[in-house]
Amino acid sequence: MFDMNKEWKWDIPFDKANPILFPKDCQLLSPDREHYDEVYELTSDLTAEEKANPYAKYYYKGLSMPEERDLIHVEAGAQMDPKDAFLIEDYAKNMDVPGCCPVRTGYCVLPNGVGFATATITSHGVTPEMVAHFIENFNPPGDMYYKLWCPGAHLRHYADCAIEDVGNGFSLIRFYEGMTPEKVGLNVGSQDRECIGLSGANTFCHPLHQPDAEPQYVTELCYYRVLPDAYETRVTFWVGASFENGKTVVKPHGGKPADLTFCQLLARHSLWETTNMFRNIADFWNETHK
Repeated sequence: MFDMNKEWKWDIPFDKANPILFPKDCQLLSPDREHYDEVYELTSDLTAEEKANPYAKYYYKGLSMPEERDLIHVEAGAQMDPKDAFLIEDYAKNMDVPGCCPVRTGYCVLPNGVGFATATITSHGVTPEMVAHFIENFNPPGDMYYKLWCPGAHLRHYADCAIEDVGNGFSLIRFYEGMTPEKVGLNVGSQDRECIGLSGANTFCHPLHQPDAEPQYVTELCYYRVLPDAYETRVTFWVGASFENGKTVVKPHGGKPADLTFCQLLARHSLWETTNMFRNIADFWNETHK
């Protein structure tokens, strides 16, 4: 069992030339069980104070539409062939190839019961300069940054966990080990020359209103690329697994294979939330460079 009281810290350095976009948290650690009730008082809607903030307009823009070529692969019943998926230890050799992995977006359950979900968001017209400007200057207070990332589905991003709804109700997602290129054997930009970095974590989650429920283990990796006309993010999840000592460790929830619907929801949510955030990046750039 992992120490829930151990201080968590993301270690993702800011490189202005090759910026990696990451959610800004509310500067709080997740509440302990004694103070857990405070979570139930939160709302994914904007509070009265937040509605009066100039950044509120981003909440009311409505979600930005992902590309059709990716949307068709996150619908129910559109699962990919498991032969095209891979385990975490094979991540680098599948991603670090010229032009990157041919699988853009999809979901499935692997033969060993681990769920696989991946989404690619190619943000045309977005440059590293625009992303860096956003990171440095887009600073809504408190919970607003995370709420604006995906309105209605994001509740709060603590320093060590996040609360969001991928489509099956709000869950609390705890991060317990950060992932780096070195941990997954990735030599950034070796074969895929457009790659600028990677982030991710081993996590586990449970329904927000069931803090004593059996945790669902999920490993997430985010792969970042800069193309001639776009900034691209590739988000991949392994459900019912963690990455330990260079290997995928199967951790089935309830002793069963990963739920295919949950894999689908993860891929779909990642596609929508990231598409929306990059629309915010482009809009913020345009509004501050008139």
